[in-house]
Amino acid sequence: MNDYFIKVYRMQILDQASLAENAYAGILENEKNPSSLFEYIHHFIVHVSNVMKLVQPNAKEDTDFRKYRMIEIKKAYQAIPDINPSDVNVRNDFEHFDERIDSWVINSKNHNYADKNIMPAGAISGLDPKDNFRQYDPGTKILYFAGREYHLGRIYDYIQQVKAA
Repeated sequence: MNDYFIKVYRMQILDQASLAENAYAGILENEKNPSSLFEYIHHFIVHVSNVMKLVQPNAKEDTDFRKYRMIEIKKAYQAIPDINPSDVNVRNDFEHFDERIDSWVINSKNHNYADKNIMPAGAISGLDPKDNFRQYDPGTKILYFAGREYHLGRIYDYIQQVKAA
């Protein structure tokens, strides 16, 4: 891949990283305002996901162009880190929100429902974590989503490492 194309990819990666940083700043500024907080979290996830898709795509086959692109970008920017594999799921959870709700309807034992809470894990006594759609703990910067946890601070650090590469 020629240098021009690599520069275009890099420009887009840096643009998405900058947008992710802005969204993360919005998260920190709105940690007590549920409606704005979860909007900023969603935007953060979208922009981080766009970075992930460019530098560490889900490339299934050797002939897949995405894999070729990833290899070429990492050749040019060798310090680009790999994302923690568990953090990739945050993108899937938010992109396939409808499927997560379907799964809850089909599989939840008690069908309790909690969403958009700002509090530490376990703050709602007796609630099955899978019945808790979105919860954010400002003390730990962890987003809980239907039984999974995502360390937004760690994901932000990843974006900083990508920018520095």
